[in-house]
Amino acid sequence: MTADNFFKLNVMSIKQIQTGTVLIGKLQFKQLLTIHRLTERKESLLDPFDEKKVNIEFEEEEFQRQLSPNKLSKITNFLKEQFELEKEKKSLGIFPTAMIVALDHDVDYNQDKLDEEFLEKEYYDKLSSCFIKDDSVLFIPKNKRIALIVDGQHRFYGVKRFYESLQKEEDKKKIDDFEFPTTFLIGFDIYQLGKIFAKVNFTQKPVNKSLYYDIFGSIPETEKNEIKLAHDLAMHLNNNEESPIKDMIKMLGKGPGLFSQSFFVEKMLIHFRNKGVWEKIFADYLTNGKEYKKLPIFMKIYLGCVEEVFITAWPIRINKDSKLVYSTYNYGFILCKTTGMGAILKLIKDVYPLVENLSEKEMREKILEILKRIEKDYVKIFSNQGDFGGTGGEGLQDKLYKFLKLKLGVAH
Repeated sequence: MTADNFFKLNVMSIKQIQTGTVLIGKLQFKQLLTIHRLTERKESLLDPFDEKKVNIEFEEEEFQRQLSPNKLSKITNFLKEQFELEKEKKSLGIFPTAMIVALDHDVDYNQDKLDEEFLEKEYYDKLSSCFIKDDSVLFIPKNKRIALIVDGQHRFYGVKRFYESLQKEEDKKKIDDFEFPTTFLIGFDIYQLGKIFAKVNFTQKPVNKSLYYDIFGSIPETEKNEIKLAHDLAMHLNNNEESPIKDMIKMLGKGPGLFSQSFFVEKMLIHFRNKGVWEKIFADYLTNGKEYKKLPIFMKIYLGCVEEVFITAWPIRINKDSKLVYSTYNYGFILCKTTGMGAILKLIKDVYPLVENLSEKEMREKILEILKRIEKDYVKIFSNQGDFGGTGGEGLQDKLYKFLKLKLGVAH
């Protein structure tokens, strides 16, 4: 029954500096079609600073970027052209780059048992793990969704789309036997696979930065770094019902909102690094201290004061696809676009030292007092038609920041 229930693949073990098992081999399209799994990374509705307000719409967070229709069309058209050229022996229809496929490996079982209970039908159906013999033969159960495509999803789905367009059985047979060079990652956990995906894609391909920060901010609670803390702040402020900027952040860099997750995370990172206003708080966070819990409290008070004082320039939701969302469409101010928000977030380094030792009530009163110093001028300052209107690059953000800290009287 081995031939019926398992794909038996000849492989080679790769020894580099990894802690997991890495094998190289090949998979036919028809094999991968049977066992493949691909998931897109989805926006999390978790509030990491408030466990009572967790709202998860899905069971597992994984790391795939959305499939690009444009990429799929290019691959499908390429295959169609090469399929015709193949008839004239002129085709160069190859994908030389290896797919990366992840498989679970249950170390509690050994290869000897493959000839015993593993081949019993009722037990076989429950298998979700592959088995390795002598680092040279890989047994993969022919069960659905047990092989996660870590990299190469566009190649696979491009071939799949082309396959589904074919009418003749002899043509389909050729694609059934289409072989992908494959790197198998055996026994890596989901976060390790996310890091591999990010490293492959962000060092070789232009993938959006928000996804990068989301992957590296979603590490297990036992690991801590500056990106995780900034990412947690972004999730809290975008998901918490008491946050003034709830739903304004384009998590994963897409969808409705006014500024991207990567933009917000990068502005927070400035304050955690050397000579940043939150450098000591970050150091305390790394040693399992609790000072970091002050940050979401401050951020909600600070941004709430910005909303209260600059209310005319604050955005309102619009109806889009029967949902009320934030959008730059018809928003006549820059306050909550990258230029304005960039300057407001930079101002933290000047405002926070003035209020860090105050009670929440005193903190709010002090921030309101500071911001009201430009209460009569803010409509002009934050207008799309003002001196700081237009496309907001880093230079314009810095220019507005310097202008604001001078006008607010917080310049050192």
